[in-house]
Amino acid sequence: MSDNVIETTDESVSSDTLSTPKRKYNVKKSRYLTLKEVCRLLEISIATGKNWKKLGRIKEVETQEGLLFERKEIKKLLTSMRKGDLDGLKSRRNKSALKGRELYVNYVSKVSPNHAAVSSLVNGFSGTQTTVTALLCESFLQLLCSSGKLQRTVEGKLFLAYLKNEFDAGDYEWLLVELMNKTPANSLLKAGQKLQEFTLEYVPYEDTLGLIYLSLMELSKRRQSGRYYTPQNLTDIAVETLNVADGRVFLDPCCGSGNFLLRLLKRGARVEDLYGCDLDGFSVTLARVNFVLSGNTSDKDLLTSHLIQCDTLTSKHLPKVDVVLGNPPWGSLDDPKVAARYAKGLVCADKNRPCLADLFVERSLKLLESGGIVRFVLPEALLNVASHERIRQYISENARVLSVRYLGEVFHAVQCPSVILTLERTSYAGAMGEVIVNNDKETYIVRRKRDRNDFNFKVTDSEALVLSKMEDLENTIRIRGHASFALGIVTGSNSGKIKDSKEDGFEQVIRGSDIEPYKINSPKNFIKSDLSSYQQVAPLEFYRAQNKLVYRFISRYPIVAMDTGGRLTLNSCNVLIPKFENISAVFVMAVLNSSAMRFYFEKKFNTIKVLRSLLEEVPIPLASKEDQMLIEFMVTELNECTDENKQLELRHKIDRKICEIYGLGKRALNTIEN
Repeated sequence: MSDNVIETTDESVSSDTLSTPKRKYNVKKSRYLTLKEVCRLLEISIATGKNWKKLGRIKEVETQEGLLFERKEIKKLLTSMRKGDLDGLKSRRNKSALKGRELYVNYVSKVSPNHAAVSSLVNGFSGTQTTVTALLCESFLQLLCSSGKLQRTVEGKLFLAYLKNEFDAGDYEWLLVELMNKTPANSLLKAGQKLQEFTLEYVPYEDTLGLIYLSLMELSKRRQSGRYYTPQNLTDIAVETLNVADGRVFLDPCCGSGNFLLRLLKRGARVEDLYGCDLDGFSVTLARVNFVLSGNTSDKDLLTSHLIQCDTLTSKHLPKVDVVLGNPPWGSLDDPKVAARYAKGLVCADKNRPCLADLFVERSLKLLESGGIVRFVLPEALLNVASHERIRQYISENARVLSVRYLGEVFHAVQCPSVILTLERTSYAGAMGEVIVNNDKETYIVRRKRDRNDFNFKVTDSEALVLSKMEDLENTIRIRGHASFALGIVTGSNSGKIKDSKEDGFEQVIRGSDIEPYKINSPKNFIKSDLSSYQQVAPLEFYRAQNKLVYRFISRYPIVAMDTGGRLTLNSCNVLIPKFENISAVFVMAVLNSSAMRFYFEKKFNTIKVLRSLLEEVPIPLASKEDQMLIEFMVTELNECTDENKQLELRHKIDRKICEIYGLGKRALNTIEN
């Protein structure tokens, strides 16, 4: 049940916790708040906070320390937001307002006989933390009996019988006591009496208690703390090619309830060769429960020495292992004191808000001798996002990539593409070799002839060659510094502010869906010409500019048209005004709409948003005046043409000419077109 802690301010990094004690502070809360504190409380960005201040949704007051916000007024606003009473914010989803529980449907096999029982427990559950503890204890005893490890000698609830000294837990009592987690017996007795009747069936190597624990956690707590666990089918994929020969030692450094280790047991690994650690003691207890159930051991000394509570990132007592595997937390570490402590031994911690996944990768490589293996489920962003550049550099200097498996979005209710990354520890920097890549059921080899810091394995060698030709072309220029950008209008609430027909004081507004390559379909929406009531607007001169380029914001690649009417745009349609000396706006539009640029965007960035930062990076070829004039002539002909077949032919001609200007030959064209 390894998890991904999205945010943490704890003094150490926790994998998964049954309950998190609230910290107690002796600092008196101030009556006033700064803008930063307001935004944190309301869970909005600083930019949104400034706009709300401008619109009067949050109001400053005079204090001895300057203009600040009254805490009680912000609290009222927060209450209204959670109730959905605030006009314009009714659709806002506030994490802390999410209530209820749900079955974590993907965690174990859908054919498990325990799915129905746990689903019933979740749907009817209304108990406290003590009730959860009693439920887990009852479940453990049921599974011990179902597996044949204990003999059922009483009818009814086993845990109640145990508490009344009517049922003997035998060699497993020490672990049952751990599971009770120091909860008073009389409280557990009361909670146990209220439990509904249910029956669980032992399924070898299934983390049944993990499924119950996760499903009974309130959604608000689960999402606020970022508890997202590795489903069983994914752990099977992650371990399927690992050699579990006797004597090969494995470690899960953030084991949670031990799901990865369970799957190794299923593949034939010995309990003696498996280690797991987690900062949270209750998670370690769940892992020990799973080893007892599926590992056929009740040896307390073995289990307590192999499944331990510790902070993996700093512990000096971890075993020597051959393979480190698992699913480390993915979030950012916000506590600067903890980051400073980690930075004493980890280079990736020496930055503002270091990523926990980066720290676990670095620490795991340091635990290994040359030839040791790290296999982690990680965010795909680690391979290509700038904030992870330091860990990619560390990997290049201390390991080589053996394989990458792109998974897409595999976690329940979480939109975050993932990968399984396999690394081999090396004793020298710059080790290169073939990388096995599995991408959307397609498997191929990347031979890494490119820059060793290039971790974009979704790009094949032939595709990488095309990208390098486009980037290395001598006569190119970047948009950065040669254009003005403006965001489309953010209304704050489209309901009631966007009309389907023109009214007095309203005018046409362009949406992203109105834009096609080279063309703006007649806008069907209207907004007020007076922009003062909207949440966020750019200076009016950007919208009124003649011959401005507009592009879809939500897209995998640029879709660009020219607006000659000075029309307004919504935030799904942004504005780009080129300011090159010798390159026309029409030529820039043609380059951005070309198949070459589409290829570049999809392979280089793999995004669903056309961000300004990405547009500023793309190489624009410095075409001759003659070539630019030819492109402009074809674009004019395209815009005047009404025959669809002729339009396709003209777009193909423009595409071919752009590729020619980039210096791309037939082989490159085939790669792009395929």
